[in-house]
Amino acid sequence: MDGPRYERGTGFLLARMGSLTARSWTAFLAAHDLTQGQYTVLFALDERGSTGQRRLAELVAVDARNIVAVLDPLARRRLIERRTDAADRRRRLIALTEEGTALVRDLANRAAQEQEDFLEPLGRDDRLQLNRLLKRLYEAHVEGG
Repeated sequence: MDGPRYERGTGFLLARMGSLTARSWTAFLAAHDLTQGQYTVLFALDERGSTGQRRLAELVAVDARNIVAVLDPLARRRLIERRTDAADRRRRLIALTEEGTALVRDLANRAAQEQEDFLEPLGRDDRLQLNRLLKRLYEAHVEGG
């Protein structure tokens, strides 16, 4: 027998793996003294470049009234900088600093290695298939829902 019957159910396995990956991800972020919101901001800025504060809040799905609480610790660590938009002095632009860009590169490499370590029991083809299946489920329930 493969263990208790409930451990073989797809719902249980998805929930349990979600819990394990969330725990692993939370530990990864904590090791870098980041929250999920801060991590998302750093990567959004890396992808998009200098962005207005309100637009950045939209991109990372944080209420515009709460984005300052996400940005302040990053600014204190000199990972981002805030500038006044020359075209509209009321608007604040947020950009990565050199330190922020270096951290994003390091985090991307470390996150990729964490993922490799976590998925190590699966071969390459199994990993690709797992990703395809999870994307299909995600799209059906989140994007198409």
